[in-house]
Amino acid sequence: MASITDCVVEGLKYPFNDIKKLLGFGVLFALISAISTFIGFVSIDIFRATMHMVEMTNTTASQLSFSQLPLGDIYLVTVLGVVGFIITLFIMGYQYDIVKFSIDKKEDFPSFKDVKNIFIKGIKYLLVSLAYNIIPILFLVGGVTLVHDSSILLIIMAISMLLFIIAYFLLIMALNNMVAYDSIKKAFDFNEIMDNISNLGWGKYIGIILFTIIVMMIISVAVGFILSLITVGFAETINNQALIVSVVIAIIEGLFLNSYITVFFNRVCGSIYRESIK
Repeated sequence: MASITDCVVEGLKYPFNDIKKLLGFGVLFALISAISTFIGFVSIDIFRATMHMVEMTNTTASQLSFSQLPLGDIYLVTVLGVVGFIITLFIMGYQYDIVKFSIDKKEDFPSFKDVKNIFIKGIKYLLVSLAYNIIPILFLVGGVTLVHDSSILLIIMAISMLLFIIAYFLLIMALNNMVAYDSIKKAFDFNEIMDNISNLGWGKYIGIILFTIIVMMIISVAVGFILSLITVGFAETINNQALIVSVVIAIIEGLFLNSYITVFFNRVCGSIYRESIK
C-alpha cells in the first residue's frame, strides 16, 4: 500500500504529463477568474449608482423602481454569472474524469471532446456536493436566522464548522465512489463509503487529505507572492488601471495555478480511493 507521501508526490508529477491539456483546462479557470473579477468591479458600479439614486430621490434602495436601477450593468452581471456557472459545471465534469483516470491508474489526461458527457458529470458532481453540505448549510442559516444571542451564535457557528468538516471528508470518498461506478447512487452508499475509509484507515485517510491541502496552500502562497510582484510591476507600466491589472493577474492565476492544484488534488483523491479498495 502506497504511503501518504507517495500519493502526494505522484499527484504533484501528474499535471506535467500533458502540459497542453493542463493549459486547456487552465483556460476555463482563467475565464472564471476574469469573469469573477469583472463581476466584482461591475457590482461596485451598481452599488454606487444605486446609492447615488437613493440620494437623488431621498428614498431607500428597496423603494426604488426597477427602471431606476442601472439595468445594463445588472443584465451584464446576470449574463456573466450564467456563463460562469456553465463553465464551472464543465470544470466539475472534467474533475470527475481526472478522478476516474486516477482510479484506473491512467497516466494520460482525459479528453475534452465529449462536451455533453462532461456537463452531465459536472451536474452529478455539483448535486452530490450540495447534498452532502445541505445539513451544515441549513443548520448554519437556521441558527443565524432564529438565534439572536451572540454567545449561542458562536456555538452554532462552531458546530456548523464541525459539520462542514465532517461533510467534506465524507464527500471526497462519496465522489470517488460515484466516479468509480459512474453512478450517482453510489455517492450515497454510506456502508460502502465507510468501509472504504476503514480499509484505508481513518488516520491515513485524513492525513493524506490534510497533507495534500497543506501542499496546495504552500504552492498557492508561493505563486501568490510571485503574482504580487508581477502585479506591482504591471500596475506601474499601465498607470494603475485597476480593472485591467486585476483581470490580467486573475487570468494568469487561473491559467497556471488553479488548473495545476485542481488536477493535483483530484489525482490524489483518485489515488486515495484506489488504495482504499486494495
